[in-house]
Amino acid sequence: MKIAFCIENYLTSRVGAEQYVNDLSRRLSAGSHEVHILTMSSGEDHRDGLRIHILKCGPLPRFLKTLCFAVRCRKAVRGQGFDIVHSFGRTWGMDVFQPLGGSQIAGLIGNIRSIDSLPRWVIKILTYIFSFRRIIYFYVERVQMKEAEVVIAISAMVKGDLLRYCRLRENKVRIVRNGVDLNRFHPRNRENSREQTRRNLGLAAADVMVIFLAHNFRLKGLQTLIGAMAEMDKSRPGHPFKVVVLGAGKEKQFAALARKLRVADKFLFIGCEEDTPRFYAAADISVHPSYYDPSALVVLEAMASGLPVITTAYCGTSEIIQEGQEGYIVPTPSDTVLLADRIRRLGDRELRRRMGEAARRRAEEFPYSRNMQEVLDIYDQYIGSCGG
Repeated sequence: MKIAFCIENYLTSRVGAEQYVNDLSRRLSAGSHEVHILTMSSGEDHRDGLRIHILKCGPLPRFLKTLCFAVRCRKAVRGQGFDIVHSFGRTWGMDVFQPLGGSQIAGLIGNIRSIDSLPRWVIKILTYIFSFRRIIYFYVERVQMKEAEVVIAISAMVKGDLLRYCRLRENKVRIVRNGVDLNRFHPRNRENSREQTRRNLGLAAADVMVIFLAHNFRLKGLQTLIGAMAEMDKSRPGHPFKVVVLGAGKEKQFAALARKLRVADKFLFIGCEEDTPRFYAAADISVHPSYYDPSALVVLEAMASGLPVITTAYCGTSEIIQEGQEGYIVPTPSDTVLLADRIRRLGDRELRRRMGEAARRRAEEFPYSRNMQEVLDIYDQYIGSCGG
């Protein structure tokens, strides 16, 4: 099968959409499919059977680059004999569209939901209304939804958002959940790297390590986690929970909040790390109190690593978690009291062990191979419907 993947940036050192497209493209290529990547920028060459096509848009403002890339993608795929054109970003001319970031409106609502200051809330609303970039993004998305024959949602929450905000027909949207590398993220990693990683982090044997991994600290609820730790400190000063924060975000802002709430000693900011499995191996609990996340891969990775997880109802991955079995689901992302209670419960080592084992079993139902096969099934159905 000759497949074109369209994505604005194909930088495989990043997580999220780029990581997913990189994994899927390499697995499809290894399975004898011919995969082409159409992108504006890439740190990759043409190794491993992938053919990477750079579509340059020149020194334009960001919002005009988005429009330029969408137009260039549509033109580039014409007449090239692709069986499937699959878009993951703001591009046109696709057969299959997979918005890994979910619906734009739902994302904006989540962003606004995460703001706890009225003046900042008003400013953010006005910024969205008068932003040329947002106007272009919405326009490109509107055309995408009309052009695509199939739209892939990565969770039921995203499907609901697409039906509600983009007014798509239900039979046009298919759910394909994220897959996880069950070998890379595995409880056995603890045998090799847990103790050394914890020593490097300065953790004591009695410390209960909470891992938080994100690239937008506010949207993914770090302020709620800081508030929850402060809540726990009120009832039990000197508790053993320590939070290790990984990812790119406004570290100074959130470190200042931790100092203000007198829990700075409970937080360790690490920054970006590629070798995340060793941090999961060092951790005891994964907390992801997101205000909006279409389907957090970090939650699935933590489950595969054998960690109990705590997330919110605004995270699509929560749909595969049974309350009190693999972890906990907090209905309201800003509920610091409930989040503190759920973290406190997981201070029990035996409970962590049981939930961690259940989390691993559940994660084993979502290997990368399942995700890839479901995507291939959609391709086959589409080609069949076109008489290919």
